[in-house]
Amino acid sequence: MKEVDGMVTQRKNGMFVATLTIVAMILAACSSSGDDAESGDSGVPTPSADVSVTPVSPTEKPGPEIHTFTVIGDPALDGSYVITMKLLDGYEGDDVVFGSTDSSSKDEGQGISTWAVGNVFADPCHSNGTLLDPPIDSSGDGLVAGLASQKGHPATTPTDVEVDGYAGTYMEMTVPAGIDVADCDQGEFRTWADPSGGCCRDLEAGQTDLLWIVDVDGDRLVIDASLGPQTTEQDRADRIHMVKSIQIDPV
Repeated sequence: MKEVDGMVTQRKNGMFVATLTIVAMILAACSSSGDDAESGDSGVPTPSADVSVTPVSPTEKPGPEIHTFTVIGDPALDGSYVITMKLLDGYEGDDVVFGSTDSSSKDEGQGISTWAVGNVFADPCHSNGTLLDPPIDSSGDGLVAGLASQKGHPATTPTDVEVDGYAGTYMEMTVPAGIDVADCDQGEFRTWADPSGGCCRDLEAGQTDLLWIVDVDGDRLVIDASLGPQTTEQDRADRIHMVKSIQIDPV
């Protein structure tokens, strides 16, 4: 968004013109070197030039199409439920709904996926031998507690949420931007393993995961909308909008 210049009204009356011009220049210089939240005569805060444009409503975008998820790590859930989501324009995928079909996108490889989780790593970067023992229990609260306890993987305060009428918990987790994942065990930042003990959900430096941990008739389902370091606010708004459209229907 463009910064709006203040307007100075001058009384063009003899020598006062030069005086007022100088005063205006001084005020403009002070304004540009002071608090960016102030501008002009109106007193209304003006965003700086490098602030992103406020996201448009996702519903204004073309689409939607319907995507059917495969639950990664637990084929049994797929056999019991059909999990669908309305796609916005620019999103497609198979097991994972990818964040952008635009090859020039800086958000390539990030998107939305559904998971079954068996256990979590106490230290995602140094994952060797750090699966929790005893493992987390089968409840949503067990997974929330396990994730919140992870070393070097900060989490927001969990809050109650619903997805298609199923109760659950929402939280966000972020990988530190300064970490060198290449220095981690196996060169991966691993957050969880699937119920069969297979491996693993691995993340990149600076990645944030929006997690909906939902109890589906006693089965724990994780919906993960991932945001890369350069994901825009528009991308975030779109993914939350799409997750809210998810339907979980018994077969």
